[in-house]
Amino acid sequence: MSLQVPSSDATDAHTNPRRVATRARICRSACKLFFDHGYATVTMEHIAQASDIRRSTLYLHFREKDEILAAIAQDYTAKVRQVVARLPGPVPSRVQVAAWVTEFAVFVTQERAATELLVSLSHLPKAPAAAVAFGQALKEMMADQLPVFRTAMEPAQLLAHARAITVMDSLGWALCHHARTGGCEMSSARLAVAAEDLSRFASGDL
Repeated sequence: MSLQVPSSDATDAHTNPRRVATRARICRSACKLFFDHGYATVTMEHIAQASDIRRSTLYLHFREKDEILAAIAQDYTAKVRQVVARLPGPVPSRVQVAAWVTEFAVFVTQERAATELLVSLSHLPKAPAAAVAFGQALKEMMADQLPVFRTAMEPAQLLAHARAITVMDSLGWALCHHARTGGCEMSSARLAVAAEDLSRFASGDL
């Protein structure tokens, strides 16, 4: 699944160097604001000020903050896809899973704001569309690597689906905690538990 970034001039936005740079600056500023102050409280005016541009200029690139979140999610999803693609399959060993979780932990530390933003938003009862799409994309990534996840996504596999979501939630929150704390003993323990659960699920033991 790919996230589409709405734009009145999408082709120019992705080819004009100046527009690309401006959009990237807007997304960086918005991501920090969303992370620091909460997605619901941030306005387009706040984003324009943080990006050091006029609000009229901001609206040339994005019509609303949902579009900015979609752009942030698209960029983050592309990066996560590269990490998930390195998860060995179809049935990785515990050692392989642990090594992959460690690699993922390094990634989320570098991408803390986007990680915590999208993970937290995707769990809201009325999550923004971009956050929901990110969650769905992540499920598909895992299903591409591990057949057990693909099977769990089938409509009739309600219990297996619930187990898969529980395993992914455990990993997601453990990664967020690691990014937030910088790798304390508890975060290491949570990552170890998440890796163990993922390994057991992938091998059919959970």
